[in-house]
Amino acid sequence: MNTTLLFIELLITGLQGSTWVFLLVLSISGYGWLQTQQLQDLGDWSALLTVFVLSFAYAIGIIIDRLADTIFNKWNKQIGKQILPDIARPSIRRFALGKENEYLNNQFEYTRSRIRIVRASSLNFALTAIFATVFIWIQLQFLSIGQKLIYTLIILVGGGLLSGFSIYAWLKLTQTYYRLIQSNYKELS
Repeated sequence: MNTTLLFIELLITGLQGSTWVFLLVLSISGYGWLQTQQLQDLGDWSALLTVFVLSFAYAIGIIIDRLADTIFNKWNKQIGKQILPDIARPSIRRFALGKENEYLNNQFEYTRSRIRIVRASSLNFALTAIFATVFIWIQLQFLSIGQKLIYTLIILVGGGLLSGFSIYAWLKLTQTYYRLIQSNYKELS
């Protein structure tokens, strides 16, 4: 896999994950510190802070990618067995196919990258919705119960839809990935 592509997909995943981590921190610590003069004076350190944030996001991206892989692993294997019942290890076949054809290998890599991004996005969208709701209920005491309920409903429905669409995209991309192996395997046989 292209190292730059892997870095970018983990960075995307990590930046998404940083959103819910930030909401968790705000839920625990409050948000008053965001308005302090000391925080505003950090503008002079923006380059260093950017490196720190990107490094943190990348690390979060690795963790979320592994967690999402673990969560989706069983479902992924079931899809592979449905589409490729005669192939014991589709990943080995995929590498053999890609080794012979650079265009096909690039197609496999592109599809795998999209699979990993939407798989992790489904987890990130769900966690962001959950922690945004927690933040509203813990930190936004000036809102009425009715307002909190409305915002909670909007956030949970929106997060649920985004997560659901991501799972649907993952399912379709995973089926495409295995069908790509299947069609090229038949041609090779």
